[in-house]
Amino acid sequence: MINKVQIPFLIIILILLCLGCNNINTLHPISTNIEEPQVKTQQKSFSIRKMSDLEVIKKSADYLKSCGKKLVFEETKIIYENNQDTSSICKNKDNQDVYYTGEYLVVYFYPHRHMQEQENIIKVFIGADGTVLGYMEE
Repeated sequence: MINKVQIPFLIIILILLCLGCNNINTLHPISTNIEEPQVKTQQKSFSIRKMSDLEVIKKSADYLKSCGKKLVFEETKIIYENNQDTSSICKNKDNQDVYYTGEYLVVYFYPHRHMQEQENIIKVFIGADGTVLGYMEE
């Protein structure tokens, strides 16, 4: 049978476990707030107007590298444009025309004067949601 000392010891352990489980719920309450999904949606919203110049240049350079372009540039220029009608603005990775309506950024990469690896100006187009639409060379 169970000793008289073991029974109080088991009761104390059970009480501590119950209190410990109860404390976890009070420290991390389960939220049933309906507004939480709306907050998450707002955090996911993205605007090209809020991107810094360095973020835009990095995103564009990474895209060009993924296309196999070796990028050596001396200067960049970023222009905000708003296309009112659907028209082709650039080519995508598969060399197909990209038709776009709305706000977008154009990032110009000007070649370095002393490097012969890149002779043309490269323009990268970034859509309003922050995705790179494509690029073209001039």
